[in-house]
Amino acid sequence: MSDLPLLYVADADAAFRATVEQTFSADFDVRGFSDGIACASRLSEIQPAILLLSANLPDAPGIELCRDIRGDGQLHDTHVVLLLGNDATQATVDEAHAAGCDEALTHPVDLPNLLRHLRTTHRLASERSSFRQQANYAQKVAMTAMTSMGELGMVLQFLSKCFSCATLREVAQEVLITLKHYDLAGAVQVRSPQETLTESTTGDSSREYSVIIEKLYGIGRIFEFKTRMVINYPHVSILMSHVPDDAEVRGRIRDNVAMLAEGAEARVASLLIELDNRRKQDGIRYALGEILGMTEELREHQRVSQELGKQAVSVVIERFETAFVRCGLTSAQESELIGLLESLRQEVAGVGLTADEVDRKLQSVTRSLQSIAEEQL
Repeated sequence: MSDLPLLYVADADAAFRATVEQTFSADFDVRGFSDGIACASRLSEIQPAILLLSANLPDAPGIELCRDIRGDGQLHDTHVVLLLGNDATQATVDEAHAAGCDEALTHPVDLPNLLRHLRTTHRLASERSSFRQQANYAQKVAMTAMTSMGELGMVLQFLSKCFSCATLREVAQEVLITLKHYDLAGAVQVRSPQETLTESTTGDSSREYSVIIEKLYGIGRIFEFKTRMVINYPHVSILMSHVPDDAEVRGRIRDNVAMLAEGAEARVASLLIELDNRRKQDGIRYALGEILGMTEELREHQRVSQELGKQAVSVVIERFETAFVRCGLTSAQESELIGLLESLRQEVAGVGLTADEVDRKLQSVTRSLQSIAEEQL
């Protein structure tokens, strides 16, 4: 296949077609047609750079054919030169331009001069086409960048809302809202030691999604199969169905949803830590209540015991003093026995002091526990 730009010439005059081919062959790949139908049929298959179209074709007027091929919008990059008869009037030329031709020439045509003109025309058209392609590419890049920024903005918005979620269900709902913003259907599963929660974008029964995620969880961080994609983390899995086939769009979806999953994983992990700390805090509060109750009981028991001990010692001393008189003891014997009784009184008092020390230590422990229980773990 020739690398030269393609040129079609449609004219009933075989000699004219041959002359065009001979004159233009060094610069263009020339294809000749003797009628309009054959030319139009080929135009629908391969678009030429230049079309030389005679106004006097045997099967269709050239002007009408020009109007038809311009009307279908397929030849917007083809430079059309309409070749009119030598008797063409200005009205005919105007009609030719109205039909959509780029140039209208009358016979006889100066082919060498036309060749030089078409070389320049094709070069300029190629440059315009190149500029248009660059502009389209730049526009596409700009649109892609704007789309990416918008999608990233949704990720940032999700992260902002996600870290204010107070429950696992709220985290799952925020993930689903963001998936809907991306026009994605699917489900999210959140796992904790106490429960497994699965929510879908449609709000339907999540049993089917649960079965699919259970099969795909653990298969890898990201798994893709046809139009499905799943992203797994220890506590969060996001399943998407009907993911677009376009590689660029699919890549953006994969990156953005992976950030969603990572953010949701971080929030779920922190919620589980907060839940565990609340359970520990509740346990400390319960233990504190039990210790406070026990301390109060011990304190009352101590007070009663000390009082009873003092009373008992006093009674014993009174009885001993009465017995001293009846027994006729000597002063030395009485002093020795009274000394023993005083020692007993002091020992009983010492027991009270020891109990007070135990009570002070228990109070110190309860104050420490109370301080811990009031902290936000």
